[in-house]
Amino acid sequence: MKRMTVGGRKLELDREQVLRAMRRRVPEPIREHLVEIGDELFPPKQVLATITGWERTSFTTMEAQRVLTKVGFVCRRAHVAQSEAATKAGEAAAPTEDLERRVESAEANLVVVHQAIARLSERLDSLEASRR
Repeated sequence: MKRMTVGGRKLELDREQVLRAMRRRVPEPIREHLVEIGDELFPPKQVLATITGWERTSFTTMEAQRVLTKVGFVCRRAHVAQSEAATKAGEAAAPTEDLERRVESAEANLVVVHQAIARLSERLDSLEASRR
């Protein structure tokens, strides 16, 4: 079970909880970001709102991605996944599309890493301040 803070609220979550909560759920239309849960693609905010019961306006898509990535799910931009879906369906992706997909996937992962580093830095600052 992973412990994290989202919008100042404590959250304990693991991969199995997410899988159980999203079983038999119908994915909402995906706009820009998605999370892969089993064979389904969901908007990250739909998943976090379903699991927590929180209003979607109370957290960001990036926070939802951070949480879901931390418990082991793949989050990425939607058009990256659409390109991969076409490849899985037997259509060969053009070399430019493949490179674009890889760059965008790396960018999405960097956003999540950047947020995690920022939170770690904030936590360290807080711990150091409490020791003074």
